Amino acid sequence: MPDGLPLALQIDLPADLVYVRPLRKMVEGLLYAQGWDEDNVDDAALIVTEVVQNAVEHGSRGDGAETVRVSLHVLPDGLDLDVVDPGSGRDPRVAVDRDVLAPVPMDQARGRGLFLIHRLSVKFVRAVDGSGGLRVHVRKEIDA
Repeated sequence: MPDGLPLALQIDLPADLVYVRPLRKMVEGLLYAQGWDEDNVDDAALIVTEVVQNAVEHGSRGDGAETVRVSLHVLPDGLDLDVVDPGSGRDPRVAVDRDVLAPVPMDQARGRGLFLIHRLSVKFVRAVDGSGGLRVHVRKEIDA
């Protein structure tokens, strides 16, 4: 990793979908600056986008008044992502109990995010946070 570049990003993002794309661009820039190749950056950015978008859409009111906590740590061989939503949306146990191993039928317009996250990561943990929201931890390793 190049010297002097940040290895972590922590942000309390307003729970509004308008902030998801700028966050994605920040993550992409951070990973490219660390020397990641395009395929790995794209996979990591997709994971971040899906997790944060789900936190906003399903774990909050989505009005920007609440925050979603995002912590990203760049490691020599990958990254760790933690996202915690405020818990004012859907019951977080729905996401915890959801089967991420089964692909979503093609005729369904939504619902592929958790399946994609699971497929692109080496660790994908969902748990109810102490504050009542959903905490998602994802470990993505760099593909050779």
